[in-house]
Amino acid sequence: MEKIFYTNATEFPNSDAFVLYLLKKYYGKASATISRNENGKPFLDAPLFFSVSHTKTYLFVAFSKENIGIDAEIVNRKTEFQTIIKKFPPLERKEILTQQDFLRHWTVRESAIKWLGGSIAKDLTKLSFYNGKLKYGNVELPVQLSFLNLANHFLCVCSERDFSKVEILSIITN
Repeated sequence: MEKIFYTNATEFPNSDAFVLYLLKKYYGKASATISRNENGKPFLDAPLFFSVSHTKTYLFVAFSKENIGIDAEIVNRKTEFQTIIKKFPPLERKEILTQQDFLRHWTVRESAIKWLGGSIAKDLTKLSFYNGKLKYGNVELPVQLSFLNLANHFLCVCSERDFSKVEILSIITN
């Protein structure tokens, strides 16, 4: 049931088309409907959860029986992270010394926001991640964070389950 799929960003016209393709081919759901919550988080009319992340080169989708969030960033992506981390708590900022540290913290935050069904604008400053603990406000979230390196990308999956050893499938249809 738990799987991560990825494909070239140009393989499908959009992420919904990729999700519908996967649902039909791997989960036997030929007539699934994708809806969105008020923050834009996609969800299904079936007892199956998914989350999507995309970069310039790849589209990633994670599926689970439980709520899930995934984020991916290109490993060598350059950002002016010093400006961004000013919104992070001081203890977390101390852990972010390099671009790679920043990408780890950023993917945790994005995957957690997707897991929460929230938005970056509303939730970015409410999250903190330091000493390996993810908190929303002062409450530690009941999730596991799984970190993966795949196709020159750094991924974080936020879920109730460990995703570090799930099946990962590359999808090329042409």
